[in-house]
Amino acid sequence: MTWIRHTCTVCGKQASYRCKYCGDTLCRAHLPPEMHWCVGLEEYKRDLEARGASSIPFKLKPERRGRSDAKGVHTKFGIFAGNYSFLLLFLISISFVLQLLIPGYTEKLVLIPRLVMARPWTLITHIFLHGSFEHFFFNMLFFVFFAPVLERKIGSSRFLLIFFISGIVAGLGWSLTSVSPAVGASGALMGVFATLAVLMPRMKIYLFFFLPLEMWITVILFALIDFLMIGSGDMIAHTAHLSGLLFGLLAGMCLKGTTARV
Repeated sequence: MTWIRHTCTVCGKQASYRCKYCGDTLCRAHLPPEMHWCVGLEEYKRDLEARGASSIPFKLKPERRGRSDAKGVHTKFGIFAGNYSFLLLFLISISFVLQLLIPGYTEKLVLIPRLVMARPWTLITHIFLHGSFEHFFFNMLFFVFFAPVLERKIGSSRFLLIFFISGIVAGLGWSLTSVSPAVGASGALMGVFATLAVLMPRMKIYLFFFLPLEMWITVILFALIDFLMIGSGDMIAHTAHLSGLLFGLLAGMCLKGTTARV
């Protein structure tokens, strides 16, 4: 067990500070929110207008966790250390390639509601499968936009728990409401999205890349669409989406008190 050296998420130099608005570890030069990709930039600007506040840094305490190399840099999972969202993205991408290359791969891992008791592992493995390239592409695009933001906000371990439990709850919700097989990370992603909406409700996103909406409005909109489309026969697992979203909301409310500003 050795000490871990924290590095700036912008330049890679040794970091002694953390932004109170997004949680990124940063060097002094990149600490101000306007100097890094800060998801809390709007909140920071409101603080400036209201009371002239700035991003209040604090010194990071070295952690004794995992193993480090001779220079003190954390080596657990290599380049994915502290970036489990990108590790998941990599694994899901590899799984999609295996779907295309290995006959029977999908069938062994797909979630089949009537067989879920006999094949409980499919509550997790179905998250790593996709039905088409379009299905995979848009899920991963959604993943890239929101998963890393939540991981930075709450930490890697909590992020992984929310992602996988949301996916499991989504699978259970689908199994209780349908008999059709299901694949995809959508339920898990809805849990991630809903958790982020609770923790950062004023964060702005651009729906369809041009319509600016705050997170809390967007999550309500998504929930309404899924609810109204239940039973439409459109090949989308709407009850899985709603189940993952519901868990994400509950997780966000539980976490809200523990992610207070520092």
